[in-house]
Amino acid sequence: MDTFNPNQMPPINTGLNKKPLGPLVAVIIILSLIIIGGLYFLKERASQKVYPPTTSDSMTKSLNQQSSSDDLNSIEADLNATDVNNLDQGAAAIEAQLQ
Repeated sequence: MDTFNPNQMPPINTGLNKKPLGPLVAVIIILSLIIIGGLYFLKERASQKVYPPTTSDSMTKSLNQQSSSDDLNSIEADLNATDVNNLDQGAAAIEAQLQ
């Protein structure tokens, strides 16, 4: 026969399941920091100035004046009319400004 041993009894459940709050607090803090950081970067990005490309250059204007036709002769005429030899003429000026 089994004898009664009080050390073998399961612990009495008091109804209070104490779970650690540390991980929950850490997750809440991390999520709030991510949200605050995201809002900050969105605000900074929205306040940046946008510089649209200028089309006052004669080279750019000549490149934009092409036929909208998809006829082979029109495409060949556009290709022959396009001067690609001086496309990098502004690169030297930009490089000089950066230095």
